[in-house]
Amino acid sequence: MIKTVWIENLIKVLEYERKLYGRLLHLSENKTSAVVNNELENLQEITVKEQELTDELKKLADVRDKTIGQIGRSTGNYSNNITVTDLISLVPDEYSSRLSQVSQSLKETINKLKNKNDLNMQLIKNALEYVDFSLNLLTQPVPQAVQYGRKGNEEGAKSRGVLDIKY
Repeated sequence: MIKTVWIENLIKVLEYERKLYGRLLHLSENKTSAVVNNELENLQEITVKEQELTDELKKLADVRDKTIGQIGRSTGNYSNNITVTDLISLVPDEYSSRLSQVSQSLKETINKLKNKNDLNMQLIKNALEYVDFSLNLLTQPVPQAVQYGRKGNEEGAKSRGVLDIKY
């Protein structure tokens, strides 16, 4: 017999996870803007907030896994591989639709977050490539005209890049 308190707790945990992932999605949208507008301080603040939310989500994932495990054991399924989708068919009908809705909403939010993070990763990669290209351009030696010495031999003057860096 499945205790309804476990099912209600699981639904609450999933709803809270969806809420936190929604906040993480909002931060990722702000991160996109910060990367595009080169707002480094804002980007650092967003990263700190993301880390805090991620830590909280890890704790929630542990609670969710334990709750799912309790429900699974109460049905005779002692496997650690039981999922929310598996539980939907095991719980009473009054909870299965709520569990299904919350689970689907969580999946959609996570997919949106994944897409936004992929975009941010590409934007950051492009920005780093541009910085690397710019640094290479500024630090490579500037070509100098050939100078001839007294005996007609070529003498190369020391060439320097735009930035005065010793090689």
